Amino acid sequence: MMLSAWEEIDSFQSTSEYKKFVIYIEKKIERQYAIEIEACQNYNKNEIYGGRWFKDLETKETWRLVEPDFPFKGCWEKVESELGKKRK
Repeated sequence: MMLSAWEEIDSFQSTSEYKKFVIYIEKKIERQYAIEIEACQNYNKNEIYGGRWFKDLETKETWRLVEPDFPFKGCWEKVESELGKKRK
């Protein structure tokens, strides 16, 4: 299995940083390095629900992007549940 080039982001420092990251991910989709997949509504790592889910097509890992919602600063994290791994 390949190692992911993606790294977790515990919080975005600004709305601008979050928006730039969304553009980065959307370019990965355009270039067919990733796809957006249906999010599992029951997934709540760190007690946080929701977000957009993406699959890295090289590593087959699933990642989650959660938009900032003050005071929460958003996050980008690897989905690590069996439920997430079963998603296509």
